[in-house]
This record gives sequence, C-alpha cells and structure tokens, in this order.
Amino acid sequence: MKFEELKLAPELLAALTTCGYTEPTPIQAQAIPQLLAGRDLIGSAQTGTGKTAAFVLPALQRLAASGVRAGAGRHGVATPRILVLAPTRELAQQVAEQALRYGRSLRVSTVCIYGGAPYPVQNRDLARGADIIVATPGRLIDHLERGRIDLSALEMLVLDEADRMLDMGFVDDVERIAALAPKSRQTVLFSATFDTAIARLSARLMRDAVRIEVESDKSAPLAIEQRVHFADDHSHKHRILDYLLADVAMTQSIVFIATKRDAESLAQRLQGEGHAAAAL
Repeated sequence: MKFEELKLAPELLAALTTCGYTEPTPIQAQAIPQLLAGRDLIGSAQTGTGKTAAFVLPALQRLAASGVRAGAGRHGVATPRILVLAPTRELAQQVAEQALRYGRSLRVSTVCIYGGAPYPVQNRDLARGADIIVATPGRLIDHLERGRIDLSALEMLVLDEADRMLDMGFVDDVERIAALAPKSRQTVLFSATFDTAIARLSARLMRDAVRIEVESDKSAPLAIEQRVHFADDHSHKHRILDYLLADVAMTQSIVFIATKRDAESLAQRLQGEGHAAAAL
C-alpha cells in the first residue's frame, strides 16, 4: 500500500514525501482509514511502529478538509479542535514535532504544553490560538482551571500511551478532561498493552470503538550479562568498581549510588583517576 491510497490531502502527501516516507506501517495502514471514517479507535502498538503518524495524519486531514483556523476564542482563550494527551513531556514534544512537520504546508497552529516549563511562554502561545494542543494532563488541567483553554469545540481527543498515563496515576485527570469535551468528539486511544484498566477506561470514554492490534517486529533478545559481586567492606567495593571501570572495553558506564553526597564524592574520586565522570 502507498500513502496515496489513503486519500490524504496533497499537502500531507508532499510532507510525507519530503520526510522520505512512501509506504505506511501496518498500524498506519489499518488505523488511518478508520480514523478518516470518523470511528473511535483503540490501537495496541509498541513504540517504533509509527503509531504517532497513525493519529496525527488523520487529525491534520480533518483540519485540512474543513479549513484550518487558529483556534482562538473570545478574549484570547484557545479553543483547539484536536487534543493529544501524553504521559510525559518528552512524548508530548515528539508528538508536537511530528504535527508541525507534517502540517507545515497547512499552517496548522500547534501548541505543546507540559509541566516544568515557564507559564508566560505557554500563556502567550495559547492566547494566539491553537488548532492542535499536545499536553500532559496535569499542566492542561492547570490551564483549563485558569480559563486559558476551552474544549467546547474539540473534535478529536487522542490518548497516547494510555497505559503509561494510568500507571502514573492520571486516570482521574484524563476522565476530567474528557468530561469537558463534547460527547460527539472522536476519541482515539493508543496503548502498548490492553488490560482491564484500559478496557474500563475505553468503555467509559469511547463509543463503538474499533480495535486494532499490531505486533512489533520480534528481534533477537539483547545479550545482557548480569553479575553479582560480593564485597567484604566499603574499600573492597570500590576496588571492584575500579577493576570494572579499568576494562578497556568499558567505554560508558552508569553507577547508581544511594545518596547525593556519595555520588559527588565518587565522581570526584573517579575524575582524579582520569575518568570523565559526573554526578547526577
């Protein structure tokens, strides 16, 4: 199958060509037609299978079909049409980068918000309007409570890596956010696993969802050797560490230690022995 067969907008096809993509991955080939048809969808796929493009491309297609607008309501309140929830800042940034890359020709306004970042920058970006918001649940709720985002015009809600969000305790936040969006929205859930918790969440948030499961390529297991070394005392433990780090094949290492003080002390000692070491 070629991307042209999915009947995506010419701007999206041009962006995919620029990225060097010619054929959709299995999750993309199965999910994109269902999402373009407006179906709620549960996708089970591992990282690296192309699942981000599987929901980003239909989201951009939705915007392209009905005309892109910078989603800003009255008084500079952002009124997005697409919302993607991600469990971590890193994943939110990755999703936002793909949305920007694929939607560049469409001039889609994408805003990425997450905790640990300055509020003034996010406030300014939201005030300018957003067609797509990619967010971590906690920071999104913060902006919702402050009246900077209005979900009343939301058309698509995506829960990316939903299993991780549940593991991190975001289930109440996710349900609270979903309750603020129109019931007529399209809901998309991607998860590496499909357990009882995910099944219950999808039952509460979705309507007649189609389920797609794609197995990742099974590669050979990594050759990882595990060892335990018993030390007589603190000094003996450090001599064992020195012996291990002196191996010329040992080019990179991480040493876990109990306290901040011990980490700084060990890093200084290793630096004195000629290692490029740093304490974290």
